[in-house]
Amino acid sequence: MIRINLIPEPERREVKGAGEIFIGICVIAALFAAIAAIHILQGNKIVDVHRSIAKAEKRIKELEVVKKKVDDFKAKNAELNRRIEIINVLEKNRTGPLYVMDALSHAIPNKAWIDEFTEKGSQTKLAGIADSEFTVADFMQALQTSPYFVGVELGVIKKTELRKLDLRAFVINTKLDYTGKSRTQDKTQAPKAPEKNAEPEKAVKE
Repeated sequence: MIRINLIPEPERREVKGAGEIFIGICVIAALFAAIAAIHILQGNKIVDVHRSIAKAEKRIKELEVVKKKVDDFKAKNAELNRRIEIINVLEKNRTGPLYVMDALSHAIPNKAWIDEFTEKGSQTKLAGIADSEFTVADFMQALQTSPYFVGVELGVIKKTELRKLDLRAFVINTKLDYTGKSRTQDKTQAPKAPEKNAEPEKAVKE
C-alpha cells in the first residue's frame, strides 16, 4: 500500500517544532514542580528542626533552674555540715580534756606520779617517776586499756635517786583521742613487765 503525504514540507516542520516546544514546556513544568515539592519538604523539615530547637532550649532553661536549686541546696548543706563540724570540735575541746584527765588519774598507779604532761601536734609525752619498772609497766597497761590513749610506747626509763630512794624516771609517748572512739592498738596487747633484777635493754638510759 502506498501512502502519500500531502502536507507541504514547511508545514510539516512547523508541526514537528511545535511538538518539541510542548515537550520542552512539559519538562520545564515538571522540573519546576519537583523543585517546588523539594522546597516545600525542606521548608517543613526546617520548621520541624526549629521546633525541636525551641523545645530543647526550653528544656535547657528548665534544667538550669533545677540545677541552680540543686547547687543552692548543696551549698546550704555544705555550710550546715561545716557548722556541725565546728560544733563537734568545740564540744570535743570542751569535754575531751576532762575525760582524758579523768582517765589518766584512774590509770596512774599509787607508786607513780606525773611531773610533765605535754601535747605537741598529735604526740603527747608523759614524764614522771615510779618506784620500779613494774609500776611503769602497770601504768602503760592501764593507759592501753583506756580509749583516750592510743599507741602507748615507752620512750625512756632510767634510774634516779630522790631522798635516798632508788626510783625510776620514765617518759611515755602516746596519742590522745578526745572522742574515745578510735583505737590504733589492740587492747589485748600489754607491755611486758621487766624481769626482776634485770635492767631494761633498749629503753634504759643510765
